Amino acid sequence: MHRLIIQTEAMLYEFRKRIPTDCKTAKSIDRNDPWDRVATFAKDDGFLEIAEQLVKSKYQLLEQTH
Repeated sequence: MHRLIIQTEAMLYEFRKRIPTDCKTAKSIDRNDPWDRVATFAKDDGFLEIAEQLVKSKYQLLEQTH
């Protein structure tokens, strides 16, 4: 479980460095929003791959905790 969290946060960190500071996704990451909220903004901004990865990570985490 912890490994998934660390990997997802590292993915977000690397992604954040490559996107414009003024987009909704960047602001959401900077606020440390929950993954599903970041995914919503990413989808709106056209970053579909990262949005899908965040949703997938969230559901994997939920499966591991139940």
